[in-house]
Amino acid sequence: MNKAKLTPASSVILAGGVIMLIGSFLPFYEFSILGVSRSWNAWSSFTNLFLFPLTTLIVVFGVVMAVQVALATFAPGTSLPDRPLGFTWDQVHLVLAFQVAIMMLAYLIRDKGRLDWGAGFWLMLVAAIALLAGAILRTRDTAGAPPFS
Repeated sequence: MNKAKLTPASSVILAGGVIMLIGSFLPFYEFSILGVSRSWNAWSSFTNLFLFPLTTLIVVFGVVMAVQVALATFAPGTSLPDRPLGFTWDQVHLVLAFQVAIMMLAYLIRDKGRLDWGAGFWLMLVAAIALLAGAILRTRDTAGAPPFS
């Protein structure tokens, strides 16, 4: 029996991807005035907020990272390219995680007017930071490994 070995970096990426997906269904923005409340999640397409497709891309990138780690760890027979588009998987993870973190930080500093942050926003922000940390840890894990291993 082949036991899968989940590294700390992979654990962080998996957790970040799952948290990102869960957070995407919770309120990203909330609005409440005079007893009337409204909220929008990462999949909402309210025209003035421009959430879709930008927040959706954030979620997709996080889920892609988690799925790749899960397949490589728990289904080693799955045929994934060793070097997608000429990059290593560590490089792909680092680029996707950096993009996710930058986009979430951009939302954080963006003027949101009278809207409040929802629980989904905070979960997605934490997940973005976790994905970046996991991607950085992943590059450090393989830095000392021999090439082509």
